[in-house]
Amino acid sequence: MKRILISHKTGSTIAAVLVDDELEAVYSAASDAPHLIGNIYKGRVQNFLPGMRAAFVDIGREKNAFLQFGVDKKFSVGQSVLIQIDKEAVGTKGARATLNISLAGRLLIFLPTLNYVGVSNKIRGDERSRLHALAKKIRPTGAGLVVRTAAEGCDEKILLDDLSALQELWTKILERNVKRKPPALLYNDNDLLEKILRDEFTDETEFVVDNLKIQRKLVELLPDAKIIFHDEAEQIFDAFGVAQELGTINERELSLPGGGRIVVDKTEALTAIDVNTAKFIGRTNFNETILQTNLEAAALILKQLRLRDIGGIIIVDFIDMASDAHKKILMDFLREQAACDRNRTKIVDMTPLGLVEITRHSSHR
Repeated sequence: MKRILISHKTGSTIAAVLVDDELEAVYSAASDAPHLIGNIYKGRVQNFLPGMRAAFVDIGREKNAFLQFGVDKKFSVGQSVLIQIDKEAVGTKGARATLNISLAGRLLIFLPTLNYVGVSNKIRGDERSRLHALAKKIRPTGAGLVVRTAAEGCDEKILLDDLSALQELWTKILERNVKRKPPALLYNDNDLLEKILRDEFTDETEFVVDNLKIQRKLVELLPDAKIIFHDEAEQIFDAFGVAQELGTINERELSLPGGGRIVVDKTEALTAIDVNTAKFIGRTNFNETILQTNLEAAALILKQLRLRDIGGIIIVDFIDMASDAHKKILMDFLREQAACDRNRTKIVDMTPLGLVEITRHSSHR
């Protein structure tokens, strides 16, 4: 069963997605901390770095966005450019931008500037082949489509309806691009309820909310959905047993069930995660203790990547294992668990020093 808890307190909205009472995803929006990922801008090139195939683009914010592009692109200072933010600003670096625009619907992701067709990794077998063929059939010439997990079992008409709405949105963005002078925000991808409905809603989803305005909006958007108003004294996240886990999302150190721990450090270039045994001494031999700690860490790390929506390069320093068989068990487990992530997550390999590199695409949240 999927249950979505939505709480709005003091200008901040937090939504927790529970599947069979387990926390699976977190969405948040604060009025004083706007997110940029997914936003589309008409920017102005401020600096052009031909040697790096990169440019700094004014998007009307304090820091310029960093845009890297292929060898077939040429820019000049002052030129306007249509870009989408794919990584938030970190430290001294501004947000990272891309020329490859993507617009997400509930069933499809429309790629107006890319000639590509893909299907969610969660869809397998004959259904994957069927949807891939359908996507190839309906995609506009010169554009691309990615079929999302929610499209499983859908027929051509339903997919076309979703595509039509995305094409209409793209047309409006292009019209704004013509009319507005840079720097200008052309599309804001930060309506929390829209994202939740787009990414999480199914016919079996139950909503529990503690804000009347949000409840009314949900009832208006989803008149047939089960929407419960939580008006008890106990906080909504406490009532459903996820308050403590939500509270750890921004913590640097996290404990493992067996007594070990992981330490998460986010830098401008990558996210580094260290695993250590801490108090875990095990019940069998030393090698089994290390394997058990690494497996617990792997499960927690992949869950935290989802909950914190960490993207880019992640380097994990697992505890050294002498056994090649144990290394294989760990890597197989990582790949199996990564396949459950809605976002594309790749387990690259383990280096001779025991470091595991993971790459992950963050959500447009």
